[in-house]
Amino acid sequence: ITIKTQPSNVDEFVALRDELAVTPEGGAAIFLTAFKIFAENPQLGEQCLVISIDLGSLTQGNVYKGYQMIKGDLDRIKSQLAQNPKLPNSYIKGSTPDNDYSVALPYTFEFSTNPASGKQEDGYLKLFVECSGADSPRPLHVQINNRGVWKVKNWSSVLVGIKKKKIDDDI
Repeated sequence: ITIKTQPSNVDEFVALRDELAVTPEGGAAIFLTAFKIFAENPQLGEQCLVISIDLGSLTQGNVYKGYQMIKGDLDRIKSQLAQNPKLPNSYIKGSTPDNDYSVALPYTFEFSTNPASGKQEDGYLKLFVECSGADSPRPLHVQINNRGVWKVKNWSSVLVGIKKKKIDDDI
């Protein structure tokens, strides 16, 4: 899934979500885009995260249309980003530990499934997203809502740390 331009406001994000989240991979890419936005602009990013997450993972609040993330989930995202500010970039094709996870638009996310992933027809799927900061792809669980939009239901593995840039110690 390729993101040609990063949304700069909620309306652009919702339009991108409506375009891409008609597939499980599109829904996962929307969440990862929201994660990247959050790392750069927490206020807009929090709104985007709410838009990209399954309703069962939200609580009542005032972030977007009467909802917000569960405090523990949002705190975990903030904590992991404090330790690994480039974590969202590690999911974008072209980033590596050696280039300090540098990325440029367009952003491409690569997903896979396995025999235990489930079936898209069941409305719930386990996807694996490539991560340049890890030795294997990381799982994300997505679920379709009653409007036909795929939303992320479980993203905890996406928040795990990433490899650091190798330091040349040949002095």
